[in-house]
Amino acid sequence: MRHIAERIGPLRTGEYLYRPMSPFRAIYSVQSGMAKTVAVDIAGREQVVAFHLPGEMIGLDAIDREVHENAVVALGKTQFCRFPFTAVKQISVEQPDVPWHLVQAASQRISRLQLTGGNYLAEERFAAFLVDLRDRRATLGLSADYLPLPMSRADIGNHLRLTTETVSRLLGRFKQRELIALDRHGLYVKDLDALRELGQSLLVQ
Repeated sequence: MRHIAERIGPLRTGEYLYRPMSPFRAIYSVQSGMAKTVAVDIAGREQVVAFHLPGEMIGLDAIDREVHENAVVALGKTQFCRFPFTAVKQISVEQPDVPWHLVQAASQRISRLQLTGGNYLAEERFAAFLVDLRDRRATLGLSADYLPLPMSRADIGNHLRLTTETVSRLLGRFKQRELIALDRHGLYVKDLDALRELGQSLLVQ
């Protein structure tokens, strides 16, 4: 689909790719950087639904409703590709062997985390989040040993239903146990097996 792609950006931290109730006109992918999908409830409270990595598709969940219910926001300097849906549909007619249903399934299940239901410990949630992020990067052909974290600790906490303070404590605790090593922009995974074992209850196999 490269020949129909339109570049958008780069967008900066906090800039919107699209907002809630925007008409559905296209699907998107992250070309570089990272983005988050944010849902807003009737009380105006935000929930970080997902983080999106380079190569992951965004927006196909709006096909049926023809409107984007959530917002997508850039995290750091982020470049997107836009694929007009009319052109995508034309390609699907001309090339019926293209497995569009698999693309749609991938877009609807960006994360493999089972965060809803279950009384999971904070350590389990955070370990599973790191493993899920690492595994998705590996699947996309990105560096998997180092995880850039352009999102805030508040965003991570919101996504995992943890406080910002808990996320900070977990980072320190995991570093002390030599599960990870930190720098200013992200972290290195030092003991993947231990992290995977710790978070296994939340990871879909």
